[in-house]
Amino acid sequence: MFRILIIEEHEKIQKSLVRAFKQEGLENCEGVIWDQADELLRKNAYDLIIVDFDIEYHDTSVMMNVLKVTNSMAEIIVLTSQSRFAHDQKYDAYDCILKPFKPGDVVNKGKKALEKKQLVDKVRSLEKIIGSKKFAFL
Repeated sequence: MFRILIIEEHEKIQKSLVRAFKQEGLENCEGVIWDQADELLRKNAYDLIIVDFDIEYHDTSVMMNVLKVTNSMAEIIVLTSQSRFAHDQKYDAYDCILKPFKPGDVVNKGKKALEKKQLVDKVRSLEKIIGSKKFAFL
């Protein structure tokens, strides 16, 4: 079962996204504001993190660093009203969705990101198996 964290400052948007993911069968989804996210990120491993980059008084590069350090294996989708983030590769996000958006569009991108993560995890697992068997013959 996938774990999804939505970091969104606007309660209506946050609840709408959580509801949309749950309606698609992704029940293990929670929404928080950035100030609450730090603790959750440090104690839980998430598969998908959706984060609002339009948060006042927060440096987006610091935010992304926190996400990558605490949940390095998670796929990240950035929500923003600023098109400059959409083409900025330094953030290393799976995708960037410009506001305004429909919750269904975010869910569809999220499902694709989870699919990618699942494939990457399988490849890593197979690489470990192959690597351990390679040395078993020596």
